[in-house]
Amino acid sequence: MKKEIDLLNPETNEVVKEVREMRMKIAEKCGHDPDKIFSYYIEAGERLRKSGKYKFVDPEPPAEKPTPIESSEDKVAD
Repeated sequence: MKKEIDLLNPETNEVVKEVREMRMKIAEKCGHDPDKIFSYYIEAGERLRKSGKYKFVDPEPPAEKPTPIESSEDKVAD
């Protein structure tokens, strides 16, 4: 059963507002530089992972793409 989130709920709006404020503070701290913001979040994730306080789920590695096999039909005659 999927739990629906009521975005019109004032309590939910306060959480969303708080998250947006924090994101804005982090962006300002990083000079609104996307590379610095990305690095900030990577470092924060590493600190949280090392703390052992939170569980992290690592994404599955991307599936390897098969190497295309050239057929004799693909080759152009000289």
